[in-house]
Amino acid sequence: MKRARTDILDIAFEQAGPPDGFPILLLHGWPDAPRSWNEFSKRLHAEGFRTIAFDHRGHGRGLRPLVPFRLVDCAADCAGILRTLKLAPALIVGYSMGGAIAMDLGLRHSGRADALILSCTAPKFNLTPDRIEALRAITMGRAPQAFNTDGYSPKTARENFDVVREGWMEQIKTDPRVRYTDILACSQVDLRDAIAKIDKPTLVIAGADDKGTTPADAEFIAGKIRGATARIIADAGHYIPRERPAEYNAAIKQFVSSLKD
Repeated sequence: MKRARTDILDIAFEQAGPPDGFPILLLHGWPDAPRSWNEFSKRLHAEGFRTIAFDHRGHGRGLRPLVPFRLVDCAADCAGILRTLKLAPALIVGYSMGGAIAMDLGLRHSGRADALILSCTAPKFNLTPDRIEALRAITMGRAPQAFNTDGYSPKTARENFDVVREGWMEQIKTDPRVRYTDILACSQVDLRDAIAKIDKPTLVIAGADDKGTTPADAEFIAGKIRGATARIIADAGHYIPRERPAEYNAAIKQFVSSLKD
């Protein structure tokens, strides 16, 4: 376990894989944690990459729940970790909320990013007031946590329900107040115009059945960032790393290989 200092935080982070491997910074989504990358990281280590992962604000060893934060602050945290490690630019892999943080990092701390992989994300999240209020009601004990299959492909829910069940088990490990602060931070983001200034090689990945961060969102991002490409994975919803890990890993491996050409 190592620590990095930013403006207001002392951040605990973990790195694994070959010490001299090319660095990949993994940015989890809401309401996930670094453990959500465990299986994916093992595959990266086998390919010779070094991974760095940490809890975003409010998660795990981060700020206490209900302390407001902005995703721009999370991007500064990422830059602080890479600075502490004295790393050359790293490949940034962001999932969902982590994808928006990766875009902000690519804009405000571009010298720390070698390339971006943006998964199941959007430059402006489709978060309605009703959805935000529903999460607030859970934090106040006025409503139970919702367990549904909304974020999954119908095929996953029909043919591989263990994946859905695994997601539910991860959900209950996270304080509902953390999910609420996450969604508040995400609701404030609008990078639709700014991302045109990103000048890093970028891969955007979306699930064909994702109703939250849609294929249209992925195509929009890819159309704004010069040279970016979008990859839409069939029979996947918002949880591609769980639903279609082989296809997800293959897309990333192909992209990383293209960076070496």
